[in-house]
Amino acid sequence: MITRDDIVIRKAILHILDTDRGDCILSSALLNPGPEMHDFIRNHIYKIISSDDTKKGEFDSEISPIKSILETWDESDETSFIETSQAIANKLYAAMGEGLNIPAADLLFVTFQVEGEIYLALLKMNYKRNYNHDKMYRGNHTFVGLLKKRSLISETSRVPEAVIINLSDFSMRLLEKKYEVNGERVNYLSENFLICHTSSSPKKKLNILMRVINNISNKYDGADLKTKMDTKSALQKEYVDNKSFDIEEIGNKLFGKSPEKKSEFDEKMEQYDLQYDNFTVTNENTVKKLEKQVMVTDSGIEISIPMETYNKLANFEVQTDVTGKSTIIIRNIDNLVLK
Repeated sequence: MITRDDIVIRKAILHILDTDRGDCILSSALLNPGPEMHDFIRNHIYKIISSDDTKKGEFDSEISPIKSILETWDESDETSFIETSQAIANKLYAAMGEGLNIPAADLLFVTFQVEGEIYLALLKMNYKRNYNHDKMYRGNHTFVGLLKKRSLISETSRVPEAVIINLSDFSMRLLEKKYEVNGERVNYLSENFLICHTSSSPKKKLNILMRVINNISNKYDGADLKTKMDTKSALQKEYVDNKSFDIEEIGNKLFGKSPEKKSEFDEKMEQYDLQYDNFTVTNENTVKKLEKQVMVTDSGIEISIPMETYNKLANFEVQTDVTGKSTIIIRNIDNLVLK
């Protein structure tokens, strides 16, 4: 697992891509950041590479202008670095100008090193519109007014759009958003700027997997709460045992004894092009939803049970009578706290 301290900043340059005002202001000199700025850049890069919202990308080698530019530059040469950053900034500015409501931004163009590998980070630092107070004078009177200002991203928030490219094999990870271009909402970073193919992010894949499993359980198991909870428990056990989500293996473990369920699972996974996928997550918070069984009754009562407690069958039991009504029994409670 990469840590913040593993990231070594090599070079950085900042360009202004202000599509709101029609200004593309390209720097002609590298940034000379001190320790605080180094930490700022390093922290934002770490947030991106440790996020499960990022997705993998692969250049379309035949038509991607960005890959062509990167294949001919010399990252170690300062002049080549600056000229390459300017060329890529121009390409991004043009792509931003084609869209409706694509935020104006500063582009932080950075190379960094991790364990001998050199990467390029394109951090699109979108402007935020906010208000700030200002003291004003009119005649003999002083009053405080509100001025609309624009600011960059803060230290604590995450860059909303970014690209990390491994310069040895041109593999990449993207963090992007859809905006309207020519009347259609598109991922303009991957489709119009980078010209690359992308896969879904690990977080999105897990959401799809859980939604498909829940839909199948609700369809075939109906009011059988115990069976549906056991299915979720089995999914969580697969992750704990393997630290990954092997779609084919999960389908066999969860639905292998029911040809009807298994067939529907395979069909749904194929629709999302995930039928043979095997993915991992970087951030443990992504799988927090697997750590609890959460139930909501028809009267609005919400019950949240840690999966560890649920798996200890001696302490927990679900009984369903012939009418479909469920009774939940929790044993061996030493203390109750009202929250």
